[in-house]
Amino acid sequence: MIEMAELRPGCKRISYDILDRNLCARWRLCPACEERRAKKMQAKVAKRLQYDIDWAEDVGWEPKVAILTTTLPGKESEIRAGSLADQVAYLTERVTLPGHTGWHSMRGLNTMMKEWGVSGGSHHIEFTNKSGTWNCHLHSVMFGFEDDWSVPLASSTKMSEWNDDLTMKLQPEKLEVATKSNKRVLSPLGLGRIYTLDVATQDELSAIVRYSAKVQYVTKALDVKKMNPELKSEVSNFLNGKWTKTLRRTTPRLARSFGAWAKYGTEMLLD
Repeated sequence: MIEMAELRPGCKRISYDILDRNLCARWRLCPACEERRAKKMQAKVAKRLQYDIDWAEDVGWEPKVAILTTTLPGKESEIRAGSLADQVAYLTERVTLPGHTGWHSMRGLNTMMKEWGVSGGSHHIEFTNKSGTWNCHLHSVMFGFEDDWSVPLASSTKMSEWNDDLTMKLQPEKLEVATKSNKRVLSPLGLGRIYTLDVATQDELSAIVRYSAKVQYVTKALDVKKMNPELKSEVSNFLNGKWTKTLRRTTPRLARSFGAWAKYGTEMLLD
């Protein structure tokens, strides 16, 4: 018998297999395992980004990397008062799009990104509850090429400089500011107009580790320690999934790959 805390400080699980390295199920809300799970996700995303950037350089194409954060529609929308499960289902719903045939996943966002020249990437759903209502939003890591890129959203980051007392030099710093999109871009998808878009600079592309702080943010661990105790039961039940009519348990996918990341390489099937 081995306590997992010996391997992951903070984990309370006990295993009878000394070779057991499995993480706790998500519904257990284990802080140590959530942190470990987030780090593995960060490594996967960073590795895939580095692979695509290296490939682009080999063929002489200029890569483009960005992270888009989108939100639910405004407070007047009914979904704003919905449960955690309802909001996640809303963000991932398959819908029809004007001018397109068939059904489109992620409220049609994947289809629009393809039209915008985004070749692939991954979506990461984050949820918070600070005022008694859930607030789900979507972080999307996007990869494409300069010649194809036509994302109709302006970058929401601003560059500023601060004086480093150690080096006595001005250091650049990227600040993120939420902005509002044209109503014809995100609103037709049933998303809010408020968004943030961080486009990687050439310095960040030259060594993806410089962009890793942003990747780490969008794939950060579920903050179990700071979670309102009254909400833990709902979150645990949500992550535990539900039984289907065929007696199979389905669990929510909070990370989803799209485009080339989903089509090429099963290692990017994130959940």
